[in-house]
Amino acid sequence: MPKYLAAVALLFSSFAFAQTVIYYEDGSVYTLKPNENVFVSTVGKMYRKQSYKNGNVHFKHLLPNEEVDYEAQPYDGMKDGSEEWCEAYAPYLYVNGYTFDDQTYERSCKD
Repeated sequence: MPKYLAAVALLFSSFAFAQTVIYYEDGSVYTLKPNENVFVSTVGKMYRKQSYKNGNVHFKHLLPNEEVDYEAQPYDGMKDGSEEWCEAYAPYLYVNGYTFDDQTYERSCKD
């Protein structure tokens, strides 16, 4: 019986430490922090309601989350614009839009 109890306890403890990960259509990923909530809506605007003790109610417009997890890049730790950096950098990834690194690539790497 203790063997089964340990297996059940292990099962429940794995649920307690599970992380919620959101995978976006563009391939980027966001991992929720502890006690962070997720609300999904495909239409309209979302608001957070806050009630006060004096009876007032305040609605705050919630904006979509733009955060993504940082992914290590092969050019991390290299000097921007160096020959090695130019070889490792992949320019114009429209996931992030036009970045300062893209501008550095334009100035330093294109001959």
